[in-house]
Amino acid sequence: MKQTFNTSIGTVEVLVDQQSRIVSIYRFDEQHRAIAAAIESWDHVDLLDVLNRQAGVPLGEANRIAATVREQHAGLGSLGERLEQRSRERSGWSNLQNAGIPLRFVAVLLDSLIVFAPLGIFVAVMRGDGYNQHVNGYANAGINFSGKTILLLAALGVAYYTVCEAAAGATLGKRMVGIRVVGEDGEHVTFGAALVRNLVRVVDSLFFYLVGFMFALTSKRGQRLGDRAARTIVVRR
Repeated sequence: MKQTFNTSIGTVEVLVDQQSRIVSIYRFDEQHRAIAAAIESWDHVDLLDVLNRQAGVPLGEANRIAATVREQHAGLGSLGERLEQRSRERSGWSNLQNAGIPLRFVAVLLDSLIVFAPLGIFVAVMRGDGYNQHVNGYANAGINFSGKTILLLAALGVAYYTVCEAAAGATLGKRMVGIRVVGEDGEHVTFGAALVRNLVRVVDSLFFYLVGFMFALTSKRGQRLGDRAARTIVVRR
């Protein structure tokens, strides 16, 4: 991108190539002949110094031009800023402690016992899946879960996990064992990511979570299939 500035000593053109991160500065006289030029790396250039010392632009005008150019290309950032960002990205996972498969399994058991067992009985009874029989003086009561009830419970399960993880990073079971779900960058998990990981939970939970166990076992971050799809990890609090 080229920017042109009229100064007291002639026209100054500043070209910034965002792809190569090279900044070129030219000063022209009244006949538009180049009388000064400088080519620098955006990551290391001191625009004020180059404009003032190399291009000969008066300090006040050089300061105004440098500020305008920096503002126009603020998105490029400096080398220091880019290195700091990369460092934050690299350290996002390394600063977190993997929750481990045993703790995650205990959290699932706790959610099943504390939340889903009572919920399942309540929903089944409300849908009329319960029965009470009297045969030869003996009473026999129980619940036969219909296909629609099972689908409803599955939907409620996905909703429970998604809302809890999106809101607080953890379900009741996860809170009790001290673990939580975060993004791969260590940031709070988004609603979209929570929804994806728990929709895929349907696959992970097949054969009593054998599928999820195998995927987590082969991942250095302990990611089951849902975690890989949603780019999430489960860590200790």
